[in-house]
Amino acid sequence: MTRCDPIEAAAVAARTVGIDPHEGMQIIGAARLADRHHPPFDLGRPALVLDITDEPTAQGVRAVLGNAYPDDHPLQLICLEGNGARSARVLPLADLAAAAGFGEGACLYVPALHHGSYADLQEVMAHLRAPYGCPWDREQTLASTRAFLLDEVGEALEAMDGEDEAHIAEELGDVLGIIAMIGQIATEEGRFQIADAVRLSVEKLIRRHPHVFGEDDIDDMAHLYTRWEEIKAEERAAQDRPARGPLDAVPAALPALRKAREMQSKADKAGLLDRVALAESSPELVSLLPEGSDEKALGLLLWRLVALANARGLDGEDALRAFIGRWRAENTP
Repeated sequence: MTRCDPIEAAAVAARTVGIDPHEGMQIIGAARLADRHHPPFDLGRPALVLDITDEPTAQGVRAVLGNAYPDDHPLQLICLEGNGARSARVLPLADLAAAAGFGEGACLYVPALHHGSYADLQEVMAHLRAPYGCPWDREQTLASTRAFLLDEVGEALEAMDGEDEAHIAEELGDVLGIIAMIGQIATEEGRFQIADAVRLSVEKLIRRHPHVFGEDDIDDMAHLYTRWEEIKAEERAAQDRPARGPLDAVPAALPALRKAREMQSKADKAGLLDRVALAESSPELVSLLPEGSDEKALGLLLWRLVALANARGLDGEDALRAFIGRWRAENTP
């Protein structure tokens, strides 16, 4: 036969590699998996990849699995021998494409990634929020998690500045932990489930990239931004939400410097502000930050501006935020 029967293959794999089918094995064809960019299954559960018929298919499977599993993840390649018996050998993911034995009946057992799936995270959070869970986690609300989310995002940004991969991964994990808590609270209160958030995100990404997932032709970045704004306007109309002006898409809660940058970008695209002309309009500032200056020079200038504001009894964050509000009110079409 040229294709494995899924039920038979699962039973054979269980016997060959000595696994318990009650673990909840997931089954997928190699050709379908190789056509993806990320494994379409729960990483926290074992998986069986069927019909690895040749080296190109194995290369595709290796690339897709590599988007989720580490290179040293131990796989088991199950091959059909000439006498009809099956054998299994362990190999790391990194060596899959170069392995021998692909052909009729060849399949791949992919062990679960220990605590490596979002389902694992959501299970832990649901356990913590359960009646027998942690008192602190149980008392949290959507309102209380706002501050935690901001704090964790800030710590993740700080880790990214340090370019420490392990630290970045840890802090992103903390961000995901708060997201899992928010999703669990919303589920318990009957508001929505985390799957709703994921679904809406996937649908929005596909909808807002018709040049990738659809048939739109995009000539340049200007065309891309224009099309993006058109799509967002269509979304608001479909949801019966008020139309937004060109300056309305800047989140109010952004830190003032970031908010100023986003506001200037939106205003520039809408023809309400010439950022280049504004930047060159104050010769005294240009002399303090001449062409070719780097982030260190900019940081020093901003540091001195904060010191000057403090000496005058002013708060730079509040002052810039207030100015942005006035400028926006004066320039909203």
